[in-house]
Amino acid sequence: MSLLIIVLIVCIPLLFLAWLLPEKWQMFPIAISTAVFLGFVSPASLVILTTSSLITYYILNTHGSKTAATMVAVVLVSSILLIFKLQSELNFNITKNKILPLGISYYSFRQIHYAMETYKRKLPAHSILEYYCYLFFLPTILIGPINLFQPFVKDLRKRRWNSVLFSQGLERILYGMVKINVIGNYLLTYKLNLFCTENAASQVWLTTYLQVFKFTANAYVQFAGYSDVAVGLSILFGFKIIENFNFPFLAKNIADFWKRWHISLSSWCREYVFFPFLSITRNARISIIISMIVLGIWHEISIRYLLWGILHALAINIWHRYESTALHKKLSKYPVFQNVTGVIVTLNFVMLSFVLISENSLSQSFNLLQTLLFLKR
Repeated sequence: MSLLIIVLIVCIPLLFLAWLLPEKWQMFPIAISTAVFLGFVSPASLVILTTSSLITYYILNTHGSKTAATMVAVVLVSSILLIFKLQSELNFNITKNKILPLGISYYSFRQIHYAMETYKRKLPAHSILEYYCYLFFLPTILIGPINLFQPFVKDLRKRRWNSVLFSQGLERILYGMVKINVIGNYLLTYKLNLFCTENAASQVWLTTYLQVFKFTANAYVQFAGYSDVAVGLSILFGFKIIENFNFPFLAKNIADFWKRWHISLSSWCREYVFFPFLSITRNARISIIISMIVLGIWHEISIRYLLWGILHALAINIWHRYESTALHKKLSKYPVFQNVTGVIVTLNFVMLSFVLISENSLSQSFNLLQTLLFLKR
């Protein structure tokens, strides 16, 4: 049974408790069940999240110097995340099977967000229980989005039953499950893959292109589907969390793509990487490169994701440079042509860039790129 199905099953009784219990007790079953869920499927993740949460909350809310407290909290959380991500790349073990603790990438970035907002003094007065409810929120624990503390606490204090919103939440869950199972698993993974297999020998370029399209489209459909389920479940519990996707394959340029793809992560990187480095370097291009490197290695600390992040950083910088050229200004007089061309170019660039992370090795990725770019005889 997949973890997503387990989460959905666990959430059924939790919904009754979240709305029928006295108001001050309604969120405790969700936080407790999240802890039990983590303890069952990933004990290491439960230990890490519980321990790091206690330490960071204590440091950030008791230390006299906000600057020192924030630095300690961010370094602590980042170090834990890096150690567990590096163990899968280097020759050492922390857990028995080198398994990345469930949800660590997401709750680590939530903790850093909390620390940075504490430093900026932008957080409302709150209790440690509200902080724990934020981190131990079952709908977003698996695969995000990286929801923010301030809107979460606002919803926590003002949540009221709304049958219309509850219906919308159920619809979002249904949409997500259709994306995952019908479009992703059946149409893309099974049917399109079957077509590619049957025609691999006779139509090499076409089947290679379709395989790359399948990987890119399936990555979107699966991830967007899980995000739909997370958003839908959150709505059922009375919370409005950040949307994670906004039709990214209709992006007119690569900068627009990153405003539509994995919105919670790209927004996090813009707020806590791009702007801080921009204030230090006074150089937007360097700040973009650093931000995209962080975004890339957040997924996986490896050469392929490093190159993927750098490639997108270069593309964003090239786009911003192109925006100021005479050619761009001339094409702006023909918006339909410019938009259609932009969507086609952006989509194909994204697909080609995904070749770097779709294969098991860079050599396989380069072989695939040679075929797509007609460089292989």
